[in-house]
Amino acid sequence: MPISHPTVLRFGSFELDPRSGELRKNGDPIKLQPQPFKVLALLARHSGEVVTRQEIRSQIWSEETFVDFDQSLNFCIRQIREALGDTADGPQYIETLPRRGYRFLMTVETTETDVAGPMMRLIVLPFRMLRPDEETDFLAFSLPDAITSSLSGLGALIVRSSIVASRFSGETPDRHRLASEADVDVVLSGTLLRLGQQLRVSTQLTEVPGGALLWSQSSEVHLGNLFQVQDELTQGIVDSLSLPLTGREHRLLKRDVPANASAYELFLRANQLSYDSKQWSVARDLYARCLKEDPQYAPAWARLGRIHHVMEKYLSPSAGDGLHRAEVAFRRALSLNPDLPLAHKLYAQLEVDLGRAQEAMVRLLQHTRAADPELFAGLVSACRYCGLLDASVAADAQARRLEPRVRTSVVHTWFLSGDYARVATVRLDDAPYIGALSLAAVGRQNEAIAGLRELEPKTNTRLRDFMAAARSLLEGNDTESLAAVGRIVASDFRDPEGLFYLTRHLARLGECDRAVGLFGRVVAGGFHCFPAMTRDPWLDPLRQNAEFMRLLNEAESHHKRASDAFSEVQGSVLLGEPAPM
Repeated sequence: MPISHPTVLRFGSFELDPRSGELRKNGDPIKLQPQPFKVLALLARHSGEVVTRQEIRSQIWSEETFVDFDQSLNFCIRQIREALGDTADGPQYIETLPRRGYRFLMTVETTETDVAGPMMRLIVLPFRMLRPDEETDFLAFSLPDAITSSLSGLGALIVRSSIVASRFSGETPDRHRLASEADVDVVLSGTLLRLGQQLRVSTQLTEVPGGALLWSQSSEVHLGNLFQVQDELTQGIVDSLSLPLTGREHRLLKRDVPANASAYELFLRANQLSYDSKQWSVARDLYARCLKEDPQYAPAWARLGRIHHVMEKYLSPSAGDGLHRAEVAFRRALSLNPDLPLAHKLYAQLEVDLGRAQEAMVRLLQHTRAADPELFAGLVSACRYCGLLDASVAADAQARRLEPRVRTSVVHTWFLSGDYARVATVRLDDAPYIGALSLAAVGRQNEAIAGLRELEPKTNTRLRDFMAAARSLLEGNDTESLAAVGRIVASDFRDPEGLFYLTRHLARLGECDRAVGLFGRVVAGGFHCFPAMTRDPWLDPLRQNAEFMRLLNEAESHHKRASDAFSEVQGSVLLGEPAPM
């Protein structure tokens, strides 16, 4: 997979780097939003020429954008001038030609960095403990996990997740198996040995499947200086792979340093436990202790936010208190480090659950320069909740380009797009409710019923009621189907997409009043997939209902605002798909 190195534009003390989306002055970043950045790049590329307002509109703004173009362009020009220290009355950079357009006045130099190389794909394996030690055994997982996290925000490196890496823990795995199953080029492996208060760390960076040793290091550090291990190994990987880092990425690697050894140890211990749902409450308390010792450590705030979120969502709902605590933690993390990729990615997942899919979508799109498949996986659901189904499919394609085995929710996008034949190719136990309905839609109803009857006894979660609702509907048992839907609706189930499925289910059964009431919860919950809502034939019995049409219009308004926001941040360019209609 080649790395794209677009032309860097330099004028005066400034440079524009399209790859990183950065405007820099003497190497220091200058804040400039994506749309003004794109306008400035267009003007700079045509230095000395008059660029008309119509030319700017046709190249940057989608014709379908729901904005006042003149007002939006004027705002962009003001933002550019503020960033450059320019004025309209005495322009040094941008001259306004009334009723015509603009001209960039400075001489622009271009630098083509066209030396392309493969984008490296790295996995950091759990380290092996040469001698079991209950005081330091947690480091075997948590140190590689910390290194993985610190590298995941880089645009020139694809880093496999710690969950994927854990599949290869234990003895040194076969290089060919690693290369094929994990789909990587480079592996960091290592061993740990405690010697009193010292820790001996030996690591190797190896190319796979060939086995060439790229770099190795052996050192001893005091147990009170564990962060030094993470810092040295992270920098060693970057240097050994000759990764082309932007100024922002250099700063990102050095930004978050724990205040003391005790806080960092608590952070690492919590990280190890955070992957086990049975240990979430223990991890939460360890993060809290870490932050009591070091309230300025942004990664711990981000991880604490995730724990509050998943505990509220999956374990013990507390009337939204856990979601509030999660949001407070994420905001604190971003106030300390506005560029922390982990915080943006995890916060976006919370925003979707809080009914703010548009904000989540914009947040993730603004960080797509990181080669992070999980970031694009998050966009699959965020775009779908906004009704941008083509963008959702494109985000899935980008995620799979980076990690072919990544799990996304794209099957729900296919279902809402009416692509039942494609949904029917998915294993039924991966999406039993929509999978069964899709099988029936393509003429395989008996297969769907048999599959659900086999799965239901094996399931103890709420998903069992979804299965029962679908099966009994296909069997023609309306009474049983309504009872299953009623159990879900009466519970604490809040997911608005799932409630939308139940809305159409009730409409199919002729329960129109109950369907309209539930549809109100769908729209209020932030699910605004207007294209699916407006064309779904199961909803046809509701289209004469005034309240349903009012709610549908409300969903359409949210969908249009999301489409506009998608265009503003150049979502079509970032995802490589047509502008939203």
